Amino acid sequence: MRSVKELIALAKAKPGTITFGSAGIGTQTHLAAENFVFTAGINAVHVPYKGEGPALVDLMAGQIIFLTPNLSAAIGYVQQGRLRALGVTSKQRSPQLKDVPAIAETLPGFENLGWFGLMAPTGTPAAVIDKVYRDTAKALEAADLKKRFDDLGMAPVGNAPADFAKAIREESARWAKVIKARKLEIN
Repeated sequence: MRSVKELIALAKAKPGTITFGSAGIGTQTHLAAENFVFTAGINAVHVPYKGEGPALVDLMAGQIIFLTPNLSAAIGYVQQGRLRALGVTSKQRSPQLKDVPAIAETLPGFENLGWFGLMAPTGTPAAVIDKVYRDTAKALEAADLKKRFDDLGMAPVGNAPADFAKAIREESARWAKVIKARKLEIN
């Protein structure tokens, strides 16, 4: 298969027979695929793995049909020609894979971004939070760190704590919709 459109067409022609892997139930890679399945209006079967690595191995072996791995985990395999990237889950194409379309080009409005963030316990003094934020934002400006993130297919944001909290609330609301519509449960 060569495109997201072909994957969707195959899933619609054979509902419930297309399999997708993930790093495990409730992981970012699981929810990203569920978001895709929900948005595309297809029926696919989830195969949870004990980590992203084993799921990637089975994808390359043809044991599952698709996977929504983190770009940093899959980019090497794509560049080596061991995996075909059908689409990226950001709204725009990735600078690291310029020839791979964004899924939003097929499913307008689709977006799924994985992220890492720094958290602190409730009650941490505001001055401490502010210092960690300022120091982190400064570190993210370093050319060598930017290049390392870019090589991994990652895009550091370094947003302010209030903006980060807002983004988490908004994302939680989006996930609640997908989880409810897909009737996802932790076993």
